[in-house]
Amino acid sequence: MCPHGSKHATLLFAHGGGFCRQTWDPIIRRLRASSLLQSVDPSQFVTFDFPFHGTKRDKSVTPVVNRETMRVEHPCRYWVEWATEEVYQQVQALPSRASGDFLTRAPLIGIGHSMGAVALWNTEVKHPGTFDGLILFEPIYAMHRLSSPKTTDFLVSITLDREYKWPTLDAATRYFESFRNFAAWDRESLKSYIDGAVVQDDDKTSFSLACHPEIEASIYCADTLDLADVELTRPQCRTILLNGERTKMYKREFFVDLADSLPDIYKVEPSMANTSHLMVLENPEDSAARILKGLTEFIAFQGDDDATTNLSASRL
Repeated sequence: MCPHGSKHATLLFAHGGGFCRQTWDPIIRRLRASSLLQSVDPSQFVTFDFPFHGTKRDKSVTPVVNRETMRVEHPCRYWVEWATEEVYQQVQALPSRASGDFLTRAPLIGIGHSMGAVALWNTEVKHPGTFDGLILFEPIYAMHRLSSPKTTDFLVSITLDREYKWPTLDAATRYFESFRNFAAWDRESLKSYIDGAVVQDDDKTSFSLACHPEIEASIYCADTLDLADVELTRPQCRTILLNGERTKMYKREFFVDLADSLPDIYKVEPSMANTSHLMVLENPEDSAARILKGLTEFIAFQGDDDATTNLSASRL
């Protein structure tokens, strides 16, 4: 049995740039089988597609690609703003938020990867008290300060060169299963990605990536989240930070220093072995285990006698 209170919690999952809501399915399957979450109703595991991704495919604006500078201009580029707004709208639409009563509403835990992790975190910064816990897999943070421009050049280059259109879904599946860049992915995760990220074209004669590589490439050209010192103190919930051991997209040292300076808010967990920035796709087993461990940091999963009516205890 899960502790009283945890069965009332909603887990909101936010995917990374270029992906889709289905990429969380292998992790959610494992979470639902755990003793901690077996009493949580399936409807309380909430996933969604960000704009320009999956079911929210949007081809209305043609990207402007500059191959010389390896930069792309497109509305998707300004993802910090629209992704944060999307998360906030998703939160407001949750049935558990319908009453608007802060003291009696059910706990809400945000779980995000990359772009999704940033959107969850920034939502809590802009609207403190939105979440009762955050578990963030490598939020893309201050890349212009903490990383070389060559990182952006590389990401844009490999994304623009990616194949994106196939005559059949089987052809798309064979491409991803044989493509070297996807070799490290868990096979169930790869299938889940294909299920949501590859869609039938309007003419019904071909299949394409829902998020065109040129649109995805614009994400990497953006100014990433970079919070002022006072903004870093605004979250009112415990925030767990996770990273892959082989990542090139996450400056662990920055987050270790952040957790040292604000230990009541942030906690950095040990790196996930043999994984990159895409750890949630490479190792859903360990990702689920890390989430379960992180949940025990939150009051709703600590056996509180009435966690849904004592949420102030989980806040800072």
